[in-house]
Amino acid sequence: MIYQIFSANEWLYPDQVINDSCNQRISLAAARGTRVGCQILIQGLAIGANLAWSFHPSTKTASYQDNIEVFRMKDVLVNENTGPQYSTIPVGTPADYVTRLAPFRVYDALQRIDQALIVDSSTEALYVSWHIPSRITPAVYPGELHLQIDEHQIIIQVALEVFLATVPERETLAITNWFSNINAATYHGLELWSEDHWQMIRQYGEAMRRTRQTHFLVDLALVDVHDYEGTYTFDFAKIQRYIELFLSLGFSGIEAGHLASRLGWDDPAYVLSYKPEIQATSPEGYAFLAQFLPAWHQFLQINDWLELTIQHVADEPIQESASDFRILSSIVRKFMPGVKLIEAMIYPHIEGSIDIWVPTNEGFDKHQEHFEHLKQLGETIWFYTCWNPGGHYLNRFLDLALLKTRYLHWGNYKYGLQGYLHWGFNMYLDDQNPFELTCPFLAPGVHAKRVPAGDTHIVYPGSDGPLLSMRLEAMRAGVEDYELFQLLAEVNKPLADEIVQACMTSFTEVNTDTVNFEDVYRRLLEAISANCHPQDRNEVAL
Repeated sequence: MIYQIFSANEWLYPDQVINDSCNQRISLAAARGTRVGCQILIQGLAIGANLAWSFHPSTKTASYQDNIEVFRMKDVLVNENTGPQYSTIPVGTPADYVTRLAPFRVYDALQRIDQALIVDSSTEALYVSWHIPSRITPAVYPGELHLQIDEHQIIIQVALEVFLATVPERETLAITNWFSNINAATYHGLELWSEDHWQMIRQYGEAMRRTRQTHFLVDLALVDVHDYEGTYTFDFAKIQRYIELFLSLGFSGIEAGHLASRLGWDDPAYVLSYKPEIQATSPEGYAFLAQFLPAWHQFLQINDWLELTIQHVADEPIQESASDFRILSSIVRKFMPGVKLIEAMIYPHIEGSIDIWVPTNEGFDKHQEHFEHLKQLGETIWFYTCWNPGGHYLNRFLDLALLKTRYLHWGNYKYGLQGYLHWGFNMYLDDQNPFELTCPFLAPGVHAKRVPAGDTHIVYPGSDGPLLSMRLEAMRAGVEDYELFQLLAEVNKPLADEIVQACMTSFTEVNTDTVNFEDVYRRLLEAISANCHPQDRNEVAL
């Protein structure tokens, strides 16, 4: 039986060769108010063996047993590789930007284990994570991680080096991942909107908040609409419970769902999301919006939620639909005064129709001068990724270096982009098995092509709730990195920029060597610790 410790910033594979001559200690540098972790790959196990873990802190001042989490890592299948621009490429096609050529299996899903598991393979992988409280005293905290495998024991020395640098409790970077309520019922065998389903939605919300997600998409289908031959009434009871649930979990932004969509990608006109047979800017469409939007606005106002709300209009306007999009946006502005409009967008010349612009990172690159000008005019710019961009661009696909997921939010800092949007928290498609089919076909009416591996989801359906993923952990770490860079930039922006530049020069040029990354990350922690002036606080030991 052999094992090896690996960085949490790199992928592990079931067929990975272990180098048992490597350093077998866990040594992690950490800011306060975050999590740090590593991966452990163990080979030569007997199937059916009992694997138990325990953590033994060396410090006598306090126990931090409760701060540790251990996950069994579950491997998933990458069916095809990401394409050079979008979608995927046939198996066997060369691609110098991927970690491996498909098909292959990689550890991504994380199943929380309390104390023990039954070994079901000769190879097991564990992800071990420690929560570092915000008010602990900076120091090196030693301990031992014990792995008991039947009569065999592995003892791993642990050193957690905690710096004065502290990730703020409240986020400043806006983050949204779109969530499917239907999948949260279907993939767990629950009746839609049953009490068990509501409890499952809560679990998914908690997983989103773990990665410091700030905004939650509110599907306007949650409003019960009653149509009396063109006269409408609206029941907001379900959507009220939904919003109250997510706000109670710590979310700070309500992201109201799309009012309209295009039936075909190149269609010049939009149809109502509520009733797709009605063109959104037709007299019938206007009649609906003129009744729904004031009622929606009043509902938000009565609950003191208007200032928390941003409103979608229609997803990804392109040049062909830009004129109709402008008309639709003006209707929304008329009936929802003061509410900011947000949209993931393709065509950049729709000035005046939205307030929060969300191009892809590639779209930002192509039109950077335009977006910088918009920022000077007071506009807000986020960015998004989805089934594109591919190639060397940063994205969070399973066949790209894991660090590229984390670096997405270094891009937020580097380019002054105030938010990040992704469509796929648990957006499994057409009975997709997210463990075995990570590259499903998109709906033929949209694109009859595959999405890159993992694009539909960043969590997995477990037996009792959502399973986290290594990509979700990398995303969380990147969001926290952003907050640290912002802290340093307040006192020494040239130094913050220099540290970013040591790993990332553009959205297509990053250093994915984990040793280099950890050296640079340590430098970030040292710089913040040397420049910050913490307020008086009651610090405690781990």
